[in-house]
Amino acid sequence: MNEAKRFLSRRKLLFALGGAASVAGAAMIKPIRAVLARNLRQAVARQPLLRRVLLSLANAGYDEWMDLVGSSFTIGGGTILQLVGVVASGSGGARPVGLTRDRAFIAHFDVLYGQTMAGDLIYVATHQQYGPLQIFLSASTDPRTPRRMMAVFN
Repeated sequence: MNEAKRFLSRRKLLFALGGAASVAGAAMIKPIRAVLARNLRQAVARQPLLRRVLLSLANAGYDEWMDLVGSSFTIGGGTILQLVGVVASGSGGARPVGLTRDRAFIAHFDVLYGQTMAGDLIYVATHQQYGPLQIFLSASTDPRTPRRMMAVFN
């Protein structure tokens, strides 16, 4: 009878300790979660069979995009873009939730074969190794690069 009246039973004590351990574990792993996610993404990106199925360039980071400089993207309607450069952009603060990239960058594309594109529109661009992604492209304002398109990734 005395045990039934106890406020803190063994079961409640174990439950409380388990909950406290879970909270402590989550708090400890939060700072390294982004690093773990980035490392996992890099490992999958090195596997051609997994890359197209599991990854999207929409969530890729600066280094992954840098590895693609020189590669081509196809836009609906047959327009071909070549990724000609990736420039890191200074951006402080936290990234949007779910992204593994650690900094913002600007991807520069050239429209090939004399084709033209309208700027400031969302296009579906397909990369041979990664598949399709939606991308907002803006036209260059530099008269020296009239066929240059740019996309900002935060």
